[in-house]
Amino acid sequence: MSNSSDPQSGPQSGPQSCVTIIPTFSDNFCYLITYNQSTNLALLIDPAEPSVIWPLLSSPPLNELQITHILSTHHHWDHSGGNNEMVKLINDRAGSTKPNVIVIGGINDDVEGKTLSVTDKDEMTLGDFNVRFLETPGHTNGHICYYFESTFTKMVFTGDCLFVGGCGKFFEGGAEEMFGSFKKLAELPRETLVYVGHEYTVSNYNFAAKAVQTEAVVKRAKWAEEKRKRGEHTVPSTIGDEIDSNVFMMAVLNEEGADLSGDIWGGFLAKCGCSVGERDFLPAELLGKVREAKDKGMLK
Repeated sequence: MSNSSDPQSGPQSGPQSCVTIIPTFSDNFCYLITYNQSTNLALLIDPAEPSVIWPLLSSPPLNELQITHILSTHHHWDHSGGNNEMVKLINDRAGSTKPNVIVIGGINDDVEGKTLSVTDKDEMTLGDFNVRFLETPGHTNGHICYYFESTFTKMVFTGDCLFVGGCGKFFEGGAEEMFGSFKKLAELPRETLVYVGHEYTVSNYNFAAKAVQTEAVVKRAKWAEEKRKRGEHTVPSTIGDEIDSNVFMMAVLNEEGADLSGDIWGGFLAKCGCSVGERDFLPAELLGKVREAKDKGMLK
């Protein structure tokens, strides 16, 4: 549960006034997006802790918003486990016995309370935004990332697929699935703001700094530490920052078939006990090795 004494426990607005960041549980994020500011229409992404979220939505100024959609990135309880309760709370406030909140999730995912299934590259228009649904398996088979684009911003909500400086564990998929998902996200514009599912950034960059000593990684590790010391979130990131300094994304985008013995990856693989020699690692194989190294604490 969220700790009210934690400076991170309150909502914080994003760089665009349409996004409010709501911390939930110990390190999760829920996002409130006001997609039509003239009519106060809004949606929630991964509102898994209604006991924290609803009091905020019931107090000024957020109580003026009408919640029309819930978007779930995947079926894990800490992301979609609050959907049914949130729908009931919203309906009760509106005095409605009919479902009037659309709950969106992946077609291959058993999201709680889902009323609309979406598949890869389906789209819808919500107020100022065109919303594109991106299937991003790896963490779960039916994981969805949500890409919002308008005339004033580009944003992607990545759940437990892409983290700031990291990636989700391969619970239902493997390196091949996550490789494809990361490639898809890397194709988004570099300026796209990245809103992730958990505040894992310091841990991610501590690992990255042990894996690959690049200037970008070292700089981002320091940035993350300083942000957290000031009581600030490390979201949003950008796709460009993740391409440049996320060790998992770097592994995905490594040139296919490259000899890894002489570049930054040679040192990483040696630390993992791999005899590189003249053998080439395919990108999905390298991504799997990076994930294994973090999961097993192979880098000291």
